Amino acid sequence: MNEEININELGKRIKRRDEEAFRVMYLEYFSKFQHYAMRYLYDWDEAENLVQEAFFTLWCNLDKYNENRNIIAYLLTIVKNACLKYIRDLKIHDNNQDKMIEAILFSNLPDEEPDENLHRRLNQILTQLPEKQKEVLLKHAVEHKTLPSIAKELDIAESTAKTHYKRAIAILRKNLQFIIFGF
Repeated sequence: MNEEININELGKRIKRRDEEAFRVMYLEYFSKFQHYAMRYLYDWDEAENLVQEAFFTLWCNLDKYNENRNIIAYLLTIVKNACLKYIRDLKIHDNNQDKMIEAILFSNLPDEEPDENLHRRLNQILTQLPEKQKEVLLKHAVEHKTLPSIAKELDIAESTAKTHYKRAIAILRKNLQFIIFGF
């Protein structure tokens, strides 16, 4: 009960822009919030960055904070939303990379194209893929078949076709990112 009163008082002091109260909360709770963010991100540095941003967001937007609300719960919500946004943005980035890989690799560029290195590297990677992964990837990306239709054609579960495709794209992304994306 005493801790709850302290948290409530801390929130009221922070609402009045009490820098010492903010510093106390930062020192006391930063690590706990970082561990919480890790449950979503599995990346210690990114968790640290998002928690830092959450504290900054709180301080810059104190007019939106209701001092009768638990400041810790409020900041935890900011951290959680930042984590979910990060994951969503990361997923969009990965999906876009996958589409870029498909577009570049399977665009039927003529052999005179200056980037023969890319095609040579692609062929090397494709020969290293397990046969089913390669088959699903080519049917989807080159023949433009849907994963459910590929699963039916190959007499495998749709989830298996998806797994083969995702694994093949992951291998392509890993092996081609240096060439395509300049990483």
